[in-house]
Amino acid sequence: MPYNIGQHWILAVIDPWDDSVMYFNPLGNEPGDDFQDLITTALNDWKVLVGSGMRQRRNWQTLIDIVRCPIQEGYVECGYFVLAYMREITFAVDGQDVLQTKDFYTDADMSFVRHEWATFVMRFIQY
Repeated sequence: MPYNIGQHWILAVIDPWDDSVMYFNPLGNEPGDDFQDLITTALNDWKVLVGSGMRQRRNWQTLIDIVRCPIQEGYVECGYFVLAYMREITFAVDGQDVLQTKDFYTDADMSFVRHEWATFVMRFIQY
């Protein structure tokens, strides 16, 4: 789930069955307490909706795994980095490991992501 935490995009891959979240931040920062609380509350609410068969952790924090991923160098690329993370996770057998083997994205990598995104969006623009 892409999530904007105040003028900055991050990616959270949520596994509600396991009470776990993989946290991808293009700046490399750790999640704040407000994000932790949001995820824990959302997962507890989800479990109530799914049914009583789910284990519920009252007063327990959801495990958030901070994933080592390519870091942005500038100030405005976070959205494209999140798109690149999602793309790699989607097309890889084990997306987490794929991202952890990269220290950075090249200019060509980011140009590809921008072009792919623009091509997708253009399909919905009517002239």
